[in-house]
Amino acid sequence: MNRDVKLIISDLDGTLLGKDHQLSDYTKKVIRALDQSDVHFWIATGRHHCDAMNIKKQLDVKAHVISSNGATIANEEGELIEQETIPREIVEKILALPVQDGVFQNLYQGNLWLMEKPDEVFSSYYTPDDFKYTLCQFESYLDQPINKVFFTSFYNERLVPIAQEIQDRYGDFVEVTFSMNECLEIMPKHVNKGTAIVKLLNKMGLKPSEVVAFGDGLNDYEMLQVVGKGYVMANAHPKLKSLLPGHDIAGDNDENAVAKWIESMLDLSEIISA
Repeated sequence: MNRDVKLIISDLDGTLLGKDHQLSDYTKKVIRALDQSDVHFWIATGRHHCDAMNIKKQLDVKAHVISSNGATIANEEGELIEQETIPREIVEKILALPVQDGVFQNLYQGNLWLMEKPDEVFSSYYTPDDFKYTLCQFESYLDQPINKVFFTSFYNERLVPIAQEIQDRYGDFVEVTFSMNECLEIMPKHVNKGTAIVKLLNKMGLKPSEVVAFGDGLNDYEMLQVVGKGYVMANAHPKLKSLLPGHDIAGDNDENAVAKWIESMLDLSEIISA
């Protein structure tokens, strides 16, 4: 086993999950084998922490979970130990921005995923037993802090001007990124997967040089920069590849690239076959 690696961190959609947004049986087997070694495993995702916990439950492993692109961090028991929020007045101003037809607004708040109308972009991501959104009027929920705001659309060209306007008007208060072409993400200022990872590494007494991470979206940029070795998925956003030209390509998410790397480089074959 490669003793220099103490921790593996993986994004979910486009990385650990296949194109069907599900875990393959092979990936489950490898991550469970990793859990039996002395190498830690963490999840770092833009998904809601309750949603990510469902993925962790399927893996059946001990793992810290960084969710909402770093706005929330949960320990191995699933308890939130860190939480960042966007000021209410900024949330209200962002939600008041005019949007074209086919653009959907979403909020992450505590244990809730809030929408005012069903988000068609994510309709293929979930099964009936998965984490559910709550249909509501946003104004009725804004008395409690918001962890993340995001806009989705099948038409990226409708999201780009929204991103620019939010950056221009509220860039002093929020971080703006795309997890994929169809999803524009807004987090509290100075919050991203990278800052959350550094914070958690310090808590755990781990060094960045001992960490390997995998990601495919622009929201993975900071994560792949702060770790000792960051792998870009073959199916990654072209802009991420151009921003990280010196990073190795891991392979395609639909071909179990992360699990294959873990099994090969950490020599888990004996544990997997046992």
